[in-house]
Amino acid sequence: MNFALIAITVLGLASANEVEINKIISTLEKAVHFFEINHEQFNLDGSTGFCILRALMKDTLTRWSPSGPGAISQQTKLHDLVLKTDVAVRKNMKEIKLQEPSYFEVFQPLLVDNFWTFKAGWMQTDSKLVYPERRNTACFGENSSDRCMSQLLGTWKDYRVPCLNTANCRKMMTTVNCPNYSLSHQLLYLIIAEIKNCTDIVKLGKAVSIQHLKKVYCTNMMKINLEIEDEDFPLHRRDLFMENIMLCGMIGYSDFFKTQWLEAIISWQNPTGCYLKIDFGRSVQPTEMEQNAFTKHKRVKRRDRLMSDNCTSHLTGIAVGALGVFLRFHGISQNVREPQNI
Repeated sequence: MNFALIAITVLGLASANEVEINKIISTLEKAVHFFEINHEQFNLDGSTGFCILRALMKDTLTRWSPSGPGAISQQTKLHDLVLKTDVAVRKNMKEIKLQEPSYFEVFQPLLVDNFWTFKAGWMQTDSKLVYPERRNTACFGENSSDRCMSQLLGTWKDYRVPCLNTANCRKMMTTVNCPNYSLSHQLLYLIIAEIKNCTDIVKLGKAVSIQHLKKVYCTNMMKINLEIEDEDFPLHRRDLFMENIMLCGMIGYSDFFKTQWLEAIISWQNPTGCYLKIDFGRSVQPTEMEQNAFTKHKRVKRRDRLMSDNCTSHLTGIAVGALGVFLRFHGISQNVREPQNI
């Protein structure tokens, strides 16, 4: 066995990993800075992305064994980013509570520190699980999705208990062949169900487990992302593209961590640190943004808020969440240790 060759290969992989981590941290530093100085403009959906990022960075730090000349510096920067993100989220929560009190009351648990948790280990999607065809229209609306999520969280207005079991939500969130945002929200529902220990309400019998269903969803989300890449990442589909990476990356599907996808996400960042819904140099009014919220048969965005310089709250939040899962993968995949308190 050529141990020298093995050593060179390992060093090469470690070096490439360090480069990727540096790129991600640099991009996140700009995004977090934008969030800090514009926290009052972010709505709850955008802020949730930064809460997920905060959790991903903390988990990375607890599992990351320093390796390489730049590892200590990277960890120091991450500690700093966690603190800055936490302060900005807390300030933002006060604004959201004033501006969107009803929506805040329903989804405030998603903003709480330590709500989002992640498991060790990686897996991959299975192309045999791709749907033969997808529906042309959404399987359910945003309000229906919000109701089902709130029933898991225990914040539904009529019943203040978590893990509320309704046949309608169970059917809606386990229906196959759903496209785009319906599909990603189905996966988000399963993720929240696991976090809240509500998995019994989505049991589908002995033949289909929740883990299998998550693999089905991520496999089909991968198919969508590959289609978006083939289309050269059209502006109106970047939100969905990054949402799929964030959600499937959070639960350990490592085939979403493609180098060219990371490079694309980094390249889409505005110099101010935010992410734009429209082309550089083209102004758009909030009314036009609402008009463009739908295309024929396809829902293309959730709640969003247009900020200065055509930055958007939701897209920026989704982008940092996607970058966070890349960071966690590159930070812990080579050097993993058991989580420690930080």
